[in-house]
Amino acid sequence: MAAEQLPPVRLRLRQLVDYLAEFVAACEQKSRETQRIYHRALQEFLTFFVRDGRFLFRVRDVERYRRYLVRIRQLKPASVATYMTALRRFCQYLVERGVLQRNPARRVPGARRPQQHSRMFLTVEELRKLLESIETNTLQGLRDRALVLMMLGCACSEHELARATVGDIRRRGRLRFIYVQGKGKQAKDEPVPIPPKVWEALEAYLKARGATDPDEPLFLSHSPRSRGRGLSVRGIRETVNERLTAAGVKQGRHLRLTPFSLRHTAGLLMAESGASVEELMQRMRLRWRPTALLYYRQKGRLGSSAAPELQELVRLHR
Repeated sequence: MAAEQLPPVRLRLRQLVDYLAEFVAACEQKSRETQRIYHRALQEFLTFFVRDGRFLFRVRDVERYRRYLVRIRQLKPASVATYMTALRRFCQYLVERGVLQRNPARRVPGARRPQQHSRMFLTVEELRKLLESIETNTLQGLRDRALVLMMLGCACSEHELARATVGDIRRRGRLRFIYVQGKGKQAKDEPVPIPPKVWEALEAYLKARGATDPDEPLFLSHSPRSRGRGLSVRGIRETVNERLTAAGVKQGRHLRLTPFSLRHTAGLLMAESGASVEELMQRMRLRWRPTALLYYRQKGRLGSSAAPELQELVRLHR
């Protein structure tokens, strides 16, 4: 391999510590959570660097670090992938600084990627039971139905919906969009189209609430202690979990069937309703194409082709 023919690069511990600190500081445009993940992952690399004593930034050294994560630290594949991504980005930073000629971590895989998602999805019958169980003659029922449909039709996460305000909903042509703060971002700069059926539910809730101020939270809490304030991430999770339980769809899988399962179900609905991979990636804010393709590998498992009314929840045009 050409990268192995490059001269080894020996860094003293003090130099490495300084470069690591500079790299994390250079990631200031990324979210605090991303910076925290990089810092934690690279601290593990620093521990290995000291323990190993012979890391010279060659491909074989990176491969040895990966084996350490798998065999010694016994990390799960997802964690190995995260730690290897952090090292890959750090090595690229050293290339840009002129410390390395090439990135030795570029061709070393992080971990074997799963062939299907680990999260559970709702079946067609469970989706029907869930939606039919939410009353629409109360303000809270209208809110909960809109909340669930935003997760299904727009693949919104709890964090995105907890940050959302009324003003984040904007109209472009015949469609409405919600501008969300994507993963690793610090601004609401990602427009997500709202399917017409989802907009009907959201509009009904906002009209019943009399929401007019663009700075108002999109979803309000109804609990005694936080009434009138925005629904928190915890509040959204509790609300969705209560609705899943009340609909009787959580039986026997309380731990694996979560609010995130609605987003996972949204991906399957899109795959089965004829959406392209590019459309699915845009709607779900996915950057890695193989992750999107996992939904197409499971295409048909949901069986929504026999439930056109459910596929309408993700379709943008009727």
